[in-house]
Amino acid sequence: MTWQTNQLMAMVNLIICSGIAWACICRLNSEICRRFRLSRARYTLLLGGALASGLQPLLWGSWPTVGAVILAGCVLAGLALNVVRWYGQVGHPMRRKEDL
Repeated sequence: MTWQTNQLMAMVNLIICSGIAWACICRLNSEICRRFRLSRARYTLLLGGALASGLQPLLWGSWPTVGAVILAGCVLAGLALNVVRWYGQVGHPMRRKEDL
């Protein structure tokens, strides 16, 4: 790949990983993460991975690959799809009423 392609992928990866880090910080500030260690550990590890992946050129001197950018995008999409759970609703919209 050319130098410009590497820089473009690094910037896209940084933007996506910044979105993941922002979502993790918001979740770590929630009541669920204050009460449950497993949730806190999950979002802390995801935050660390997002920061390490987003800052990959600065930390290790290597450029992110296409696969790393796609993986980061899929993780961000997964966090965005679960945003309905973050607002403290009584039940998940896809859960049956009998399960409540």
